[in-house]
Amino acid sequence: MRVAFMCLLLLLFFSGAMSLLELERVSQDTEAILMASKENTELAGNMLKALNAQNDAMIALAVSSGKFTEIQRHSARCEESMRQLTLSTTTAQRKMKSTDTPMAADTLVMCAERVNEAVRQYINGDVHRQIAAELNDSTRVASTTHDWYINKYKPEYERTVEYITKYMTGAHNSLGPEVNNLSHTARRAVTPVFISLIVMIVIVIMFYFFMTHYFVRPILRINRSLGDYLTYKKPFDGEIPCRDEIATLRDRIAQLIAKFTK
Repeated sequence: MRVAFMCLLLLLFFSGAMSLLELERVSQDTEAILMASKENTELAGNMLKALNAQNDAMIALAVSSGKFTEIQRHSARCEESMRQLTLSTTTAQRKMKSTDTPMAADTLVMCAERVNEAVRQYINGDVHRQIAAELNDSTRVASTTHDWYINKYKPEYERTVEYITKYMTGAHNSLGPEVNNLSHTARRAVTPVFISLIVMIVIVIMFYFFMTHYFVRPILRINRSLGDYLTYKKPFDGEIPCRDEIATLRDRIAQLIAKFTK
């Protein structure tokens, strides 16, 4: 009985230790996945914020007319948004290199470079020089900055927004294998406890059987036989089936009664 109880305690200890280790691993993996998802979402948000700020500034520059101070202010906004967009896209490219879909970030970087290059050409005056050359060329239809925004900048802006969305989708899809591994780890954490529960149920049933068969029933029969002897003077049953200490107790009671009956 002592050995059985010690085995049960050891089983509970080791299964609990294994479950705690696996649960700690699940906790760490969950935290890492949540942090990666949060970083990717924040990074995509920074891209969209920079791109929208750039688009607002370009609308003010290319579509509406303004004073020189306003042009300078909007140009400074474009410069800052280009810097932020380049920083965010290169960071995304570096993070996506270790995943299964690095091409999404590579394409995003190229789109950001194209839209930034379009803005750079406008700020440097290349667009205005091209428009002036068209005005001087009677064989060509002269365009405006509004036409440049609609035909050149806006398609690049929309394409970049599309690839930022694809980057967000690809970043979340790249977390799929890690989530799958996390589910397997969670099952591994629960498995030792489940096995221990089954083993404990089996052991308890065995304990109940052995306790009932080898201890409870013999003691009840000894007690009943002794009570019948004391009450009705019936002979004590010295052949009650039992083992070990219970058998010794039965024999000594039979010997004691034999001495009194002599």
